Amino acid sequence: MYPTLDELVGAVDLFGGLSREELIGGFEDIGARMGGDVDINALNLRIDEAIEKYYLIEVADQGLLVAGPSALPELPEGGEDLPHLILVGEREINREEVEKSVVKKIDKEIEIAISEKDRSRIESLLDVCYDFEIWAEVDAGGIRKKLEMAIDDRGDIEE
Repeated sequence: MYPTLDELVGAVDLFGGLSREELIGGFEDIGARMGGDVDINALNLRIDEAIEKYYLIEVADQGLLVAGPSALPELPEGGEDLPHLILVGEREINREEVEKSVVKKIDKEIEIAISEKDRSRIESLLDVCYDFEIWAEVDAGGIRKKLEMAIDDRGDIEE
């Protein structure tokens, strides 16, 4: 079983947030019920990819992963069994803290992308900003403007 990024988020979203271990355990259980194995290393890499692409956000102080701005959560096949397989209740997440964490992460990545003249990453972060505005219901115009200026001012940014 190799879940999509949105399926990872769908599993996390059922509970409000899950630890990496709980998420992996849930997919191991679903895989076992469906008669398949889960490659833990591949699943860990997939979770890392979801974090990198803003599908999942790490809430460091709680050790949890939560749905991020780029995600369109969907349950994986067999996902309806997750509440019976992962024995945790729905978790309350401080949305404001998560949003602040996302802004800090985006700001840091913008600085790196601009200094490395990584046009592809700048454009990707611009997309994340649009998703973030809808997800957090905030105005990310200042962040977007910084990215747009980097593209406009540095027509020489290479991909």
